[in-house]
Amino acid sequence: MDPALGTVRSLHRFPVKSMRGETLGRAALDEAGLEGDRAWALLDRLRNWASAKTNRGRWRLVDGMLDLRAETAGDGAVVVTLPDGRTAVAGTADGDALLSEHLGRELRFDRGDRGYRWGRHHDAAPLHLVTSSTLGALADDDGTPLDPLRLRANVVLDTPPGAPEFAEDGWVGRRLRLGGALLQVAEATGRCVMTTRAQGDEVPAGPTVLRRIGARNGANAGVYLAVVRPGEVAVGDALVPADA
Repeated sequence: MDPALGTVRSLHRFPVKSMRGETLGRAALDEAGLEGDRAWALLDRLRNWASAKTNRGRWRLVDGMLDLRAETAGDGAVVVTLPDGRTAVAGTADGDALLSEHLGRELRFDRGDRGYRWGRHHDAAPLHLVTSSTLGALADDDGTPLDPLRLRANVVLDTPPGAPEFAEDGWVGRRLRLGGALLQVAEATGRCVMTTRAQGDEVPAGPTVLRRIGARNGANAGVYLAVVRPGEVAVGDALVPADA
């Protein structure tokens, strides 16, 4: 049997695009990625999606997005918590009004189930993974590994001793098994200014982070994946080759 490429350290879901999210012990993966991930976004009057970044597409920078936390309630509703403790439920008129007031522009929740990409509000692929070898290679000057929350990956993987820096770059094009799911590594993840943003009181601003990624790995950190066969994944599961 081929040795494991690594084991799952943590799983992360971001129910609303460009907001902080939640950490899971177990999750289901399907063709649209981790269940419930980026299921919602905020849409403005011009039908641009609110984001913590801007680009030439439909994402528009809205300050304060990363001060908000989105979590999934027991009944499946997505609840957004504001810095002052008030809450908004995704997909409700009251939620739209509260976030419009807080962020200073007219916005409404938009559920990504009407043909947007994989049915959700992802950038380039439905699933995102980063390894400890990459986080270590992007360490601060004092040796502290990069906080994986900066990269907003769904899967954080601990690689074994001796793994090369940016180990996941070498998996592009391969099929891998993770838990009960079969995955295809699509491409390296190009990073953007979001890596430098503060995320509420969890992650401070990191003005040098993007420059560091560019200098050490050509602006890439982590990989995008497609889900070939759905299945469950849990913390501690091994990632193993499936294309031998």
